Amino acid sequence: MGGQTQAVDYAFINALGTISAAIGATPSITLPEEIKNGLDVVGNALQATGNGLDANISEGLDAVGGTMQSFGNGLVIYGSIAVQPQQDNLRSTTIGNMLQALGGSLSLQSDLETEEHNRATALSIIGNLLQIAGNSLQSVSTILQINQTSDEAKTDQLNVTGSWVQAIGASLSFLAAYDRATTISFESRDTGHFIPSSASLMD
Repeated sequence: MGGQTQAVDYAFINALGTISAAIGATPSITLPEEIKNGLDVVGNALQATGNGLDANISEGLDAVGGTMQSFGNGLVIYGSIAVQPQQDNLRSTTIGNMLQALGGSLSLQSDLETEEHNRATALSIIGNLLQIAGNSLQSVSTILQINQTSDEAKTDQLNVTGSWVQAIGASLSFLAAYDRATTISFESRDTGHFIPSSASLMD
C-alpha cells in the first residue's frame, strides 16, 4: 500500500513538472522571458525528481525506464543553463528528450504485459504513449533547429505541441496511479482492513 501511495505522489510531482515546462515553452503565454526559462528549468527538475523517486520504488524495466527519464530531464536542464555554444545546448536537449522517450518506452512494457485489464492500466498505457510522443516531438524540434532545416515558427510549434502532449500524458499517468491506490484502499476497506493513505484522503 505504501508503494502505491508513493507512486501517486511521485506521479503528481512529474505531472506538475511537465505542466510547468509546457507553460514555459508556450510563446502565446505572456510572461517575462526569465520567468518562462525558470519554469522550464524548474519543470524539468520536478520531472527528474518524480521520475527518479519512482524508479527507486520500481523494479525491472520500470526502474531502468524511470532512471533514464530522470537522467534525460537532467540533460534538458543542462542544455537550458549551460554556458556553451547554442548548438551544443540543443544537442544536450535533444539527447535528453530522446532518453525520456526511450525510458517511457521501457516503462510501458509492464502495463502491456499485465493481466490487469482496468481503467488504471488503460490510463497508464495512454499516458505513457502520450509522453513518448511528446518527447519525440520535442526531439524533432531541436534536431530541426540544429540542422537549420525549418523556420523558427515551425520548430517552436513542434516544441510547444510536444510539451503539452507530454503534460497531458503525465497527467493521465498520475490519474492511473491515483486510481490504483484508491482501488486498493477500497478493497482493503471491503475486507475490513482499510489502510488510510494520502491518495484516499484526496477524495
